[in-house]
Amino acid sequence: MTPYEIIFLGTGGGRFTTITQKRRTAGIRVLGENLNLHLDPGPGALVYSISEGLDPQRLNAIFVSHSHPDHYTDAEVLIEAMTRGMTKKRGLLAASKSVLRGNDVCEPSISKYHQQMVEQVIEAVPNTRFQVVDLAVSVTKACHTDPDAVGFRFETKEYGDFAYTSDTQYFE
Repeated sequence: MTPYEIIFLGTGGGRFTTITQKRRTAGIRVLGENLNLHLDPGPGALVYSISEGLDPQRLNAIFVSHSHPDHYTDAEVLIEAMTRGMTKKRGLLAASKSVLRGNDVCEPSISKYHQQMVEQVIEAVPNTRFQVVDLAVSVTKACHTDPDAVGFRFETKEYGDFAYTSDTQYFE
């Protein structure tokens, strides 16, 4: 089994980092033998993917933790790439309720038009479990100004687990 590769295209977040790009906000790529996942594709995700030699048309999963611009703005354009210019229904989109349907605080962040072109859409709520290629995924709780914000725990048989908490404050 090929080991997983985690590529940090951008770890910046928050309003001022987003508008200055002093730290990129392009998100994280997780690559495996048959896995090409983009996690929280904020501003620059498309451009920085290409500049790092990561073809966005090879994506097979996009995860969005919550409905703030530094986490979702390039999701739709990456869906367009993943679906070969919206010509082939393919891939998996896992996103919080706020991203898919909105809530009292946020409007939906990914249009219904883009959602319908993905082969599988998963509304990520805490304690949901699903499979993406060879990874088991558990959705975890996050405490943030978007009340539907979530994190993701990835479980591998060969290498143990790793997790992405997204934006959250400390809680027990």
